[in-house]
Amino acid sequence: MTTSNPIANATIMLHPIVSPEALAEIYAHAKRDYPEESCGIIYGPKSSPVADRAVACANIQNRLHAEDPVRFERDASQAYNLDAPDLFKLQRSLRGDHPAKIVYHSHVNVGAYFSATDQAAALFDGQPSYPVEYVVIDVNADGARCAVQFAWDAQAATFVEVARY
Repeated sequence: MTTSNPIANATIMLHPIVSPEALAEIYAHAKRDYPEESCGIIYGPKSSPVADRAVACANIQNRLHAEDPVRFERDASQAYNLDAPDLFKLQRSLRGDHPAKIVYHSHVNVGAYFSATDQAAALFDGQPSYPVEYVVIDVNADGARCAVQFAWDAQAATFVEVARY
């Protein structure tokens, strides 16, 4: 008997919608962390598509880069990495009434797109690591300019744009 990955096979009918308050929080976080990438998680009620509680996380990419610059060749100005306690909270939330719905991070001075590196980080063995979507914020020295949301498309086997803010 073979098992399948329910995350990869699920059809997402309603994409999470980032509330204006959560959007303001992630924009402020991106500006605060500039010129490094910010990252965090947006949670929301299980019974609704809204994602309304943004929680800023520490970007540990500089620490990883300092410990192993060969494996982690980019620093926090070009990459992000969530710490294990934040990933644990994300995973634990999936069993609760206010699960993680979106992982967000900023791109510094290069626009809001889901890069090949972002895609690779969001996958495990070719499938999404978590049943969440992703928001990438375009930030420069003046602040956040926009955010773009991406979701897994099982048929295309890639993440695709589903919303712009």
